[in-house]
Amino acid sequence: MNHESIFEQKQAGVLVLAAFLTDSFIQPFGRQADVLPARTAILSGAVQFALLCGITVLYLRWCGRGQPGRLRSLLLCGALVISIALEIIQGERFYNYVMQQQLQALVFLILVFGAAYYGAFAGVQALGRAAWPVLVLAGASVLALGWSVAGQMQFSHLQTPAASPELLARLALERFYLPPELILLPFLCRRGGSGRGAAKLIGVVFLVDSLLALLGEMTLGVAYANETQPVYTIARLGGLSVFRRLDALHVGVWLLLFLIKISLYFAGFVALWQNIKPCKGHAPYWIALAAVMGAFLMVWNQREAQAMLVQQVLLALALALLAAPASCRMKKGRKKP
Repeated sequence: MNHESIFEQKQAGVLVLAAFLTDSFIQPFGRQADVLPARTAILSGAVQFALLCGITVLYLRWCGRGQPGRLRSLLLCGALVISIALEIIQGERFYNYVMQQQLQALVFLILVFGAAYYGAFAGVQALGRAAWPVLVLAGASVLALGWSVAGQMQFSHLQTPAASPELLARLALERFYLPPELILLPFLCRRGGSGRGAAKLIGVVFLVDSLLALLGEMTLGVAYANETQPVYTIARLGGLSVFRRLDALHVGVWLLLFLIKISLYFAGFVALWQNIKPCKGHAPYWIALAAVMGAFLMVWNQREAQAMLVQQVLLALALALLAAPASCRMKKGRKKP
């Protein structure tokens, strides 16, 4: 593999990591899952980490190097449309949750779709270059967050709820979520994705989630599990020297991650649509925009849980169809003398 291909893979990995980290800071509203105590969250998260690593490594090693084909591209495009609609709903609610002034949904949609328009046509490499400084800012945000609440953290705040293996396994399966950005990884560069690299990305997200859970519970104690947006709550409590209310700076960084995630989904849709019906110009973007607006209006405030289930089913079907040719090749290889 030449240096250019390695650079492409790194850019794609950085882009996927930036998108994947969004939910670490912005608690998803649509998944209707309560915040778990830190110990339970970390242990069940470890089970999810192992399961997601296994699925992703197998997918990238055996299924993710060829062209997805028309049917699989259609399934992935459908999953991305639902994902974009759900992410926009989540981002709009988070923005209005943290800001004292409410932003009209139409204005928010215009801002988001404007950023997505750039992401869809600037290319993966340009998005990857934009993701680098945002990831650096996200790392600085985590460090500043820990430093700002260091005086309020106490080990005595950590809870010790019962955590049987059966309970952890059940929570891991109930809360398991297959991120679309991991499925897009092999289509973001010419050489496909790396299973080892994907496992590292998942590991980084798991470590960040674990660290934020510990920070939250050591700061808030029992009240941590009752918060809607626990990371934002501890961001509001922190301060550095004479600087108070640093939450606005943290929120700015998290919203940049959100915009990168939306842009990645749009870019993935535009690339996959070419396998369904090759189009020139900006036609794939307008097709995605129309589909997203339709899904947004159908889902908003009424069918979010069902839409999340449909999204996961579409991704699972796409994975199954991608795995079928690989299993056939393995069987043929075994039959050969």
